[in-house]
Amino acid sequence: MRPITRYLLAPALAAGVVVLFEVVRTLAFGATHLGGAGAALAFALAVAGLLGCPLWVGGGFAIGIFDAVRAGWRWGRAAAPPPTGARRVAWVIYGSLALTVVTFGVQAATIQFVRAFNKPIYQGLGAGLVAAGLVVVLGALAGPAVGALDRGFAAASRRLPAAIDPTRPLGAAIWAALVLVGGAFLAPVLRPELHTIDLRPPRLALLWMLLLAALAWVSSRRRAGRVALAGAGLLAALYAGGLGWSAIDLGGSQSRLLALDRDTLLAGPAAARLRRFGDRDGDGVSRLFGGGDCDDGDPRVRPGVYDAPGDGVDQNCTGADLVLAGDPLKAAARAAPPAAGPKWNVLLLTIDALRHDVLRTQMPNLAKVADAAVEYRHAYSHSAATYWSIPALMLSTMPSRLEMADDQTPVPSARLLTEVLRDAGFHTALFANVTVFFVRGLRQGTDVANYDTSHHTKHGETPGSEHLTNGLLNHVRQFKAGQLTPQRERFFLWAHYYDPHDPYRDVPGHPPADGSDRARYEANVRYLDEHLGRLFDGLKAEGLWENTLVIVTADHGDEFLDHGHRFHGNTVYEEMTHVPLILHVPGVGPRALETPIGHMEVAPTVLDLLGLEIPKTYLGRSRADEIRTGKPAAVQPVFFETLNDRNYDVHQVGVREGDLKLIYRLGENYFELYDLAADPAERHNVFDAHPRAGALREALGVYLDHHLYWLAKGKSGAEPPPGAPPKAPPGKPVSKR
Repeated sequence: MRPITRYLLAPALAAGVVVLFEVVRTLAFGATHLGGAGAALAFALAVAGLLGCPLWVGGGFAIGIFDAVRAGWRWGRAAAPPPTGARRVAWVIYGSLALTVVTFGVQAATIQFVRAFNKPIYQGLGAGLVAAGLVVVLGALAGPAVGALDRGFAAASRRLPAAIDPTRPLGAAIWAALVLVGGAFLAPVLRPELHTIDLRPPRLALLWMLLLAALAWVSSRRRAGRVALAGAGLLAALYAGGLGWSAIDLGGSQSRLLALDRDTLLAGPAAARLRRFGDRDGDGVSRLFGGGDCDDGDPRVRPGVYDAPGDGVDQNCTGADLVLAGDPLKAAARAAPPAAGPKWNVLLLTIDALRHDVLRTQMPNLAKVADAAVEYRHAYSHSAATYWSIPALMLSTMPSRLEMADDQTPVPSARLLTEVLRDAGFHTALFANVTVFFVRGLRQGTDVANYDTSHHTKHGETPGSEHLTNGLLNHVRQFKAGQLTPQRERFFLWAHYYDPHDPYRDVPGHPPADGSDRARYEANVRYLDEHLGRLFDGLKAEGLWENTLVIVTADHGDEFLDHGHRFHGNTVYEEMTHVPLILHVPGVGPRALETPIGHMEVAPTVLDLLGLEIPKTYLGRSRADEIRTGKPAAVQPVFFETLNDRNYDVHQVGVREGDLKLIYRLGENYFELYDLAADPAERHNVFDAHPRAGALREALGVYLDHHLYWLAKGKSGAEPPPGAPPKAPPGKPVSKR
């Protein structure tokens, strides 16, 4: 009875408690939108089956390994006198404290050495020396500290009940559970910087291990064995039911699949492995469990592959064959520009990693400008990384359609907004405080490319907004004084502010509210806003504000576990793609425009406002009439995408149309649909029930076909889709056989 209880029933109970926590958390925070008790029960059973079984089996193996190690330890220590229980506890406590001191000490030392030295070798050497010093000091203190703790626990054990005596196994387990589990849940309270770390995995792992240890220890008792037998029988039925239900019903619901993937710890990966069954043609995609293979008899047909145009076959399961003439991003016919447009200057400010939701809460100077200017409340970057989104902005196209050089900047033949304005008689200048995205392709068309702030800030390691603003104001004064060559009547200045980008550095005069990354990010945003205010005031003092078209936007946002991720590049949720877009247009009063707009519409709008011809290669429409009249433009879909390349292994496309936003994950074949009017935080996936889901999926499918077609050309720098035709070597056509 004891081996069965110890290796099967006790692990089942431990797994069951963890599953219960996981189910409650998932239903409470991630899957409340499933709809109805039946759907919630189905999802809970699926979590029980997919998560419970691996924990159950793994727990049995863990106890077996522990018993084997313990037996070997006892055999090796048979001749030595055993240490007292109090001394064991003292060593465990001192060891835990020492490990904590070393961890946080090395972390603090690393931060200080990174600030002090630019070379990684000095940073690593300094942190290593600090770690070695801490180990030596803590080792020297170990004997006296453990001795003092030993005497204290020995005295306490004579006064405490046996059940909570820390020198006895049961009491030690209880105290360890209180310390470890309590510490895991209190850590974000004690250390604010842990607010933006997902502590759910270590919490569940600690809970599972402690329960496993406690149940294994008491499993030798007959009463405990009976309880374990009854509980494990019930849990086995739940697990079996969960596996059966997930195999039959789970794949029919996009919201449940998404909740498993996004809101659970282990059930999502287990579900992905379950989908391997039902793959008859061996193409890696199942027809069952949400796999989405629309033809499981042909390995060339599955979601996410290249769809050959005009062959009558829907290779990628979007619902229709690719028809090149149906491109949703085909450039519209342009009206002839007026004979003479306004003689305005142009100032374009792009800000790195600036979320839309900090505009009103952390940026009073920019918010004041927005209140008196044209503000697009629903503006979107077309991607989640700078080297995709900025070229898309400057070339009025989508990232997947860019032609990029090996360094991931546009090729010389690309015609940036900068080049159009230079050819129209503007003095053009680019100011940036980070060089990697701007030194080569994005400086095209500039008379001046100023990267001095990059050296001032050590490529973003220290704040640079003050220095960048000083450079801009000095350049404006030189322009007014006629000190720049060639001399032009008006200027186009483009400045890229970098400070909100990670790592979030300390900035003068703006202390963070706490130690969390989010608070430090907001402090950097406030520092940036201070110097944006100086820039705006400087333009006014020079008499240029009323004759300058000013555009302020961001390349993308940043994530703080809004949807389980950090930093940027991995998703197209609102915190990543929804960005500020503010235009100070001389002679136009304040307007708050609600119709969604994408970055590819910015360059055509600027050229239209200036009375200049829009290049035929630009795919975005002009919104100039909307700005001049205030009459809302017709609603058109706005697309965005993340691409898998050498830096990111994520491939997603999305579309916003009106208040609805549809996201498609190509790797997992999941659809997410959000009603942003009712759910701006994108918590409730309504794809299964919304009446517009089918139409939006069809529209996104048409875009996806063209998206994959352009990626297959292999010019953007992203990975081409599976099934793409091979690229011909220069001068050698690809064989058609």
